[in-house]
Amino acid sequence: MENQLNITSLREQVYAYLRKQMNLGTFIPGSTINIGEIAKQLGISKTPLRDALIHLEIEGFVTVLPRRGVRVNMLELADVKNAYDAIGMVEASIILDCFERIKPSHISKLEKLNEAMISDIKKNDFKQLFKTNLQFHDVYLNVSDNKLLKKFILPIKHRLYDFPKKNYINDWENRNCKEHQMFIDHLKEGNSKDAAKTLKDVHWSFDFQEVFIKKFYNMGD
Repeated sequence: MENQLNITSLREQVYAYLRKQMNLGTFIPGSTINIGEIAKQLGISKTPLRDALIHLEIEGFVTVLPRRGVRVNMLELADVKNAYDAIGMVEASIILDCFERIKPSHISKLEKLNEAMISDIKKNDFKQLFKTNLQFHDVYLNVSDNKLLKKFILPIKHRLYDFPKKNYINDWENRNCKEHQMFIDHLKEGNSKDAAKTLKDVHWSFDFQEVFIKKFYNMGD
């Protein structure tokens, strides 16, 4: 580990470092983060570290406990349901509001990315699958000029998938790709309502996805 971080955008670099440690499994849900130890490891003061942790707390990754440290939050089933509901509503609203901006080039890109996801699944490359999936959804999210909505939605997705050792389920991922294709078909038909409905009531529906969600997160009844 490097002892020093570039002073430019130090808070953002510390934030990225902490997120990476979560992704690698160094910080696991339920564990605590020793602010003094991390500051010493990075060769920085506690101020940018605290700033980065406040950012993570706003996004739901951690809870800052006054005079007791920082706890990495567990992801509860209710958190997943709330995340799915929020993402579904935002993505569906963007489709309805910006449908006329979606061009054949966007649809072509969606098809290529969905094919790439199917390839990722066949290769059991789930790390790349997550990245490809984000790129798929970004194709139509980026047609919106509402930067706040897009900034709102990304941390929620990372909150769902950033920690390692999930139970990746091929059947679920393949079904997700079929849902993507349903969505693409509605775009080709010029059917904004059914495209939005596929996102909100199928793809991001907690009730529809609940069985797989519980398996993925080991959240059985």
